[in-house]
Amino acid sequence: MKNLNILLIASLLICVGSCSLEPEPTTFLTDSNFYNTPEEANSAVLHSYQTMTFLDYLRPYMNIPTAASEETFPKEGEGLNIDQFEIWNVDDRNQNLEQFFRLTYIGLNRANTVIEVTEDVDYDASLGARYQGEGLFLRSWHHFMLARLFGSFPLRLSAVDELGEVRGTPDASIEEVYTSIIADLKKAIDLLPIQRDGGRADKVAAQALLSKVYITMASAKETGSPGYEWVSDANTYYTLASDMASEVVNGQSEYTFDPDLLHVFDVSEPESFNGPEHIFFIPQDRNGLVEGEFSKLSKFFIPANAPSISYINDPERTVTHGGFGVYVSETQFLNSFETSDLRKTTLIVDELLDENDAVIWTPTGGESRPFSRKYIDPKFIGDNTSTHPYLLRFTDILLIYAEAQGPTPEGYAAVNQVRERAGLPALSDGLSIREFRDKIIEERSFELAFEGNRLYDLRRTNKVESVLRDIYGKNIVNSAYFYPIPAIERELNPTN
Repeated sequence: MKNLNILLIASLLICVGSCSLEPEPTTFLTDSNFYNTPEEANSAVLHSYQTMTFLDYLRPYMNIPTAASEETFPKEGEGLNIDQFEIWNVDDRNQNLEQFFRLTYIGLNRANTVIEVTEDVDYDASLGARYQGEGLFLRSWHHFMLARLFGSFPLRLSAVDELGEVRGTPDASIEEVYTSIIADLKKAIDLLPIQRDGGRADKVAAQALLSKVYITMASAKETGSPGYEWVSDANTYYTLASDMASEVVNGQSEYTFDPDLLHVFDVSEPESFNGPEHIFFIPQDRNGLVEGEFSKLSKFFIPANAPSISYINDPERTVTHGGFGVYVSETQFLNSFETSDLRKTTLIVDELLDENDAVIWTPTGGESRPFSRKYIDPKFIGDNTSTHPYLLRFTDILLIYAEAQGPTPEGYAAVNQVRERAGLPALSDGLSIREFRDKIIEERSFELAFEGNRLYDLRRTNKVESVLRDIYGKNIVNSAYFYPIPAIERELNPTN
């Protein structure tokens, strides 16, 4: 499989440079004769990141948590069994899960190839270390996503060359998965520099991800979330989460808190969507040639009955386009924001204007609801935009730091910085540890709304039933904490 991947890359590079109909001698490329230069190794690293731009990865990445949380419900008739997440009755033939599982293992195989071919290099050792760190980061990213979605699954710690290497692989325990993730991220942190390179991981990205791993373990243990009984002690991992998040929040200056709420989500120029908050993201550009290189994510939030061209009522009169209306905002969730919260008044669109500032669209109910403007590209080209999922951003980690710290002066300062930007008063003093952490989880629901975090926060804090069933009235049939491994994967890889 590795050889096939490299042949595909090489063929593409050759054709881009100069395509000819004349036959050329062919050399069978292998790991031993391709990864000999930093340029070749870098192509393998980029090939690893590319997996996350495929539609079979991108759409499930957003579909699953966006439909499963209380933020939205899916448009009627939308495909890939997305409705199963909304009604919490998910089966092992769900197409979103099938696609995401398959693409994640493709990503794991590519990351493992990078790790293996950068262990001993003849070129600049620091460059080889960076490439290996990126491979380790990507492997831990994929394993962490699988852990939060499925719990137990087959770990993939080496590149696959032939089918016999994967058949019969048993599921690893959740403990084994987290042990591997932590080891990979610690090594990645040691290897990676702090080096902003839009869409690529660096030391801060690895620190940010490790803080999320630790906070997941801590909160799941503290709240009794299913599957985390093996975690030794919640306080130990809260301390580790605080220490690692502090490295991001206080230990570097490349990535920082953006005081301008709208600027956080500005993708109009490359320097804006690689702004101060953006630690790790999937780089998509409106000038890309195929979907995945460019994005249609904005259209998934904009209602289907919105005008094809209109303007948002803001100081810039931001232009936008029509939508598909795949994710329909839940009115009850929008109403849960405080009235003066800028994350509602600024980041939720409830009217659109024409060129003369006349109102030409307002929500009419049903599937026509106010929508998030976090995914708006005013310089869109047809359906092409530069919008993208926000995988790791600074404020996410700032709130992890607050949660891990608890009601200390540092914890209060962190969350109050976020609330001040949103135009809200500081949290009340004197909260207990449990009250404070519950407030942080609530704050995350508003700050990170529509960014694909809420489902995982509810799962790790054992709140799926208390929020989705008791407050939002969802009938949770199954899969409250882990989804089933896709049946097709069990059929292809029987473990018995």
